[in-house]
Amino acid sequence: MAWNDSDGNDRDPWGGRRNEDGPPDLDEVVKKMQDKLGGIFGGGRSSSGRGDGPKMMWLPILIGLALLLSYEMFWRIEPAERGVVMRFGKYVDTILPGPHIRLPRPFEEVLKVNVEQIRPFTVDATMLTGDENIVDVEMAVQYRIKDVKNYLFLIADPDQTVHRAAESAIRDIIGQSTLDFVITEGRAQIANDATTLIQEILDNYDAGIEVTSVSMQPAKPPEQVKA
Repeated sequence: MAWNDSDGNDRDPWGGRRNEDGPPDLDEVVKKMQDKLGGIFGGGRSSSGRGDGPKMMWLPILIGLALLLSYEMFWRIEPAERGVVMRFGKYVDTILPGPHIRLPRPFEEVLKVNVEQIRPFTVDATMLTGDENIVDVEMAVQYRIKDVKNYLFLIADPDQTVHRAAESAIRDIIGQSTLDFVITEGRAQIANDATTLIQEILDNYDAGIEVTSVSMQPAKPPEQVKA
């Protein structure tokens, strides 16, 4: 039988294929090779499709966690403030104005305290003078925080402490003065002496407070004893 003769089963001597099948399509061979190479190097459509989904799902979560961590660690202290750093509830440092990076909560927390804020109060009381007369005294006292660590941690109630120190100092000064001196020309002198004495008392307590001014209103005897 000649090589190009048919045996009745449409087979040829090269591969046993049917004649009508013909040679393999070149485009199909190239496509299969591209798919195999893509699978090896991670470029295939099916591989990348499966991997991109979880990545895209985790990306906003990671960005959110990074932003939250940055927010917890970044602190800006204004010029009028001091930052008191607490680590697990214990004082560790005082930071000055400007940007700062600290450990995030719950490891550290920063308490911002305004040290330039003027805090006023009034002492209004009836007092006994050195010549045993009774006089109504009203004095306006202003103070600010000088040392935030001492102010927050060394005394139990700093604001109440400065109130009591002021009243005690004023009573002491009025008790050494005569009634005429108190109700006439002695107002400025009494205010200056009160400022000095209040500050000495607070410094003895390490209160971290600075008295900025003391002013005295006109004093007068009570209505009951004015005559």
